[in-house]
Amino acid sequence: MAYHLKQGLNLFYKHLASFILRAALLVFAKEPIPGAVKTRLTTLLTPEEAAMLYAAFLKDAWSQYQKIDADLRLYVAPPVKPESEWIPEQAAVFTQTGSGLGERMLMAFLETFKAGYERIVIVGTDHPTLPDDFLEMAFEALNERYSMVIGPSEDGGYYLLGMNEWYPEVFKLMHYSHPDVFKQTLARIETTEASLSILPKWYDVDTPQDLVRLKSDLKDLPENVAQNTRHFVQILTKT
Repeated sequence: MAYHLKQGLNLFYKHLASFILRAALLVFAKEPIPGAVKTRLTTLLTPEEAAMLYAAFLKDAWSQYQKIDADLRLYVAPPVKPESEWIPEQAAVFTQTGSGLGERMLMAFLETFKAGYERIVIVGTDHPTLPDDFLEMAFEALNERYSMVIGPSEDGGYYLLGMNEWYPEVFKLMHYSHPDVFKQTLARIETTEASLSILPKWYDVDTPQDLVRLKSDLKDLPENVAQNTRHFVQILTKT
């Protein structure tokens, strides 16, 4: 009887969560400065072209994320230029703080929990064809108490991470930018009490091979998907 009561309470909480728990989507981004972004693409593109492509990614990501039922919090790696044309008007802009990616994500989650949010997802801007459904699935996964959600990327990292409780051990002393990031993050999550949901794999556009794939994928997607990226890729193809 106790088991069924617990199950019933969990279902009740999960149903109410989407209505009463404040949700935030943390968007991690960089200034599109030539030579500082998408550097692995510069074997194919000039630094200026790589930066312009990344700026298109930023605009498309923000347009996509605005469709999600969550408050958007844009976390920009320093230096932040408030007058930058790629930053949307009325955007809630924050500066990433910390000595490395793990510490910066940790601080962003901590600040957002302190701001009163209960379901928090962090996502990047390197995957212009990421399906909307994946983002919706992420927040749905956080409707159940003590939960985490992660979206693995094909390069061994992850494109999304979410939690509805504070689990700093996922980030502390963690090293990034290697093929075992997802695997090591899973091992850390397993040490917590959190129930984990794993989203489908997706890919970041970081290399010339990724860009070729992106061009091909865009041909098969509706015209309203990644419009800025699509336009810039078409310009690159003509040059």
